[in-house]
Amino acid sequence: MEILFLFGLGVIAGTLGGLLGIGGSVIMIPALSIILGWQFHLAQAVAMTVNPAVAVSAATKHHRNQSVSWTAVRRVLPLSIVCICIAAWLSNSIDAAWLEMSFGCFLIWVLWDQIACLADKTSQSGDEPNETITRCGITGGVTGVTAGFLGIGGGLIQVPLLNTLCKIPMKKAIGTSSAIMFVTAVIGAAVKDASLVNSVNEVGESNGLHAMDAVIKSAWLIPGALIGGWIGAKLTNALPVKQIRIAFAVLVVLAAIQMLTSAILVLF
Repeated sequence: MEILFLFGLGVIAGTLGGLLGIGGSVIMIPALSIILGWQFHLAQAVAMTVNPAVAVSAATKHHRNQSVSWTAVRRVLPLSIVCICIAAWLSNSIDAAWLEMSFGCFLIWVLWDQIACLADKTSQSGDEPNETITRCGITGGVTGVTAGFLGIGGGLIQVPLLNTLCKIPMKKAIGTSSAIMFVTAVIGAAVKDASLVNSVNEVGESNGLHAMDAVIKSAWLIPGALIGGWIGAKLTNALPVKQIRIAFAVLVVLAAIQMLTSAILVLF
């Protein structure tokens, strides 16, 4: 039953990832930690290991649709890679409860962002793309730090930054984010998994986790994530994204409430 659940979770996370330009961790981490009861560090590591599967199928489809700015990809990647490696390594030394609290707060920001998108507050103004090294570097740095600490693909941060800071049209920002995320997710997941042995629980004790724990468990999600990523990218130009965002926002609310409640009970 768990295997079927993981496959289905991979499809759902992959579809949303391909559709919205995210890695799917916002769906996977709460599901793995709340529904299956996995340790939070393990849920992060598994989600980061699955993210490349979401990104590669989505990025391939977006590239075929000419919805990727390769100039932005080349300029965002260097600082993003450095930041995600440092943050992913350091995140395992932070106890799970504080990470869970941080993730719950991040979900609240995600909810606000989705509401803003539904209200068309983040719509592209029609300006010419401004993909300077400075703007792309800021995008990469902010995304890398956030993705590494929280165990996410970073698309929820990266897509708005590409759209508003680098002036890349929204659909192209989604495709560009998928291409960037494939590279950063592979490297970030490798660092997260390798340092998983250093992870600690809320009382500072070792979780007893190893890289292979994340690799083996992620193997059940990856096939669904590959399928879902391709479906999501294909649907980007076919489905009304607003309706998808509404359903996504509802899931985010439920996950945020559960994760914040759980963290507060442990910490306080």
